[in-house]
Amino acid sequence: MLYDRRDFGLLHLAGAYQWLPLAALRSLSPLKQLYREAELLSMMGLLTFSRSNEYLMPSPQGYQFLQSFDLDCQSPTKRPYANSPTLRHRLEIGSILFTCLGAGIEPALDKVERLKRQPVFLPAFALRTGGGNLMNAAGCAGFGHWGDTAYMVQYVSENNPGFFMNNELAHLHNLASVFSERLDTPQTLLMAGESYRSIYAVLSKITPTQRNGKKGFVDYSQAYPRLGIPACLLSCDDTGALQLAIMRQTDYRAQIAQAAFGTRWSPEDSRIPEADGQVDGNPLVIAVDMDLRRLGRICRDACQQGRKEILVAALEGQMSGLLLDFFPKSAPIRPLRINSKVLSAAFGGKCVLGDPLPDAPLNWKGGLAHV
Repeated sequence: MLYDRRDFGLLHLAGAYQWLPLAALRSLSPLKQLYREAELLSMMGLLTFSRSNEYLMPSPQGYQFLQSFDLDCQSPTKRPYANSPTLRHRLEIGSILFTCLGAGIEPALDKVERLKRQPVFLPAFALRTGGGNLMNAAGCAGFGHWGDTAYMVQYVSENNPGFFMNNELAHLHNLASVFSERLDTPQTLLMAGESYRSIYAVLSKITPTQRNGKKGFVDYSQAYPRLGIPACLLSCDDTGALQLAIMRQTDYRAQIAQAAFGTRWSPEDSRIPEADGQVDGNPLVIAVDMDLRRLGRICRDACQQGRKEILVAALEGQMSGLLLDFFPKSAPIRPLRINSKVLSAAFGGKCVLGDPLPDAPLNWKGGLAHV
């Protein structure tokens, strides 16, 4: 049989990662074809599914196949037992990786120098297995580089309520020269999870956990308000994959505003410089990146100024998933839903979903409500 890039890429990913979550392959529309490829490779004896059908990994024949291409993928000595922290962590990070794949962001599985490329996501396990101590005292999911921005990605959930903030942010800072020799790449924290609502529930907790403040551990709810860099939420589903596909584009907020409003849009609002300009004299916020702190600041300033209306544009899954409940009740907000027509006008054929492994990415056929 002839193996194409999709087959080989999936097998290599499974070999490097060892436990790939099947739920993401089944649920993410752009990756369902990849799930069918996994079934085919399983029929050929190269991939094996767990008894619970929760994850997949290469079979002994699959590892031999990878080794024939000089790929050093080691079979694990034992499989994680059901509901173990190890397996849960693997499945969580795997869902981030597949969301990146759905957005056309390439997974890097070897050298940190791959972060110079765009768009790319380097899982932290690739650094931890490299023989060094770069990821000492850090539990982040990995690092990304797309849209001329450097990202550190954390998985946020009830089981992961915080992180070693100073240590982990130091890792992102130390990688500055990898992203750019000029050391000027903007940095952002990407907070991923099962859904926008589940992430925000952790970020907005009032009662600290018992671990907060011990040995440098900080609850996300304590760290989130005082982070010195932007922090964006990411839902590990189709909406999140589309969010990342948009964030891959250069000046995506300005391009969306121009495509949606044309000559009605002015790129600057002198009274609220942080806004994405104004439309008919009203401040505009393109909130597709789910930077809720920026959105909150603009809404606060607009209310203090007595502005008539605040236009907030986001994806349908973001509006219904969290934003409609997040908006201040007293704020004069007009929610606008970005649809595929606006995205096509803004980015042409560049903003599509699909993994980068095949010769042509899968097309995104979903539609969103009109702006």
